[in-house]
Amino acid sequence: MTIFAGFALAVVALGNGNGNVSAGSGDAAPRPQSTVQFPIRFDDAPPPRIVQPRPTVSYPVRFPETERTR
Repeated sequence: MTIFAGFALAVVALGNGNGNVSAGSGDAAPRPQSTVQFPIRFDDAPPPRIVQPRPTVSYPVRFPETERTR
């Protein structure tokens, strides 16, 4: 069991080391640069339409008068 634990520790220690991709240059591997610019805007999209409220009837609605009880 101790041998297995020592082997696992060696694998973890060697696996986490900084490997050099280009041998001899001493430089770290280049990382890709982000090309996204925030906020994202879609210039070719039409502006959003604002829906205007419209009446559902064109005549006045009259409600019957009710007598108030005391």
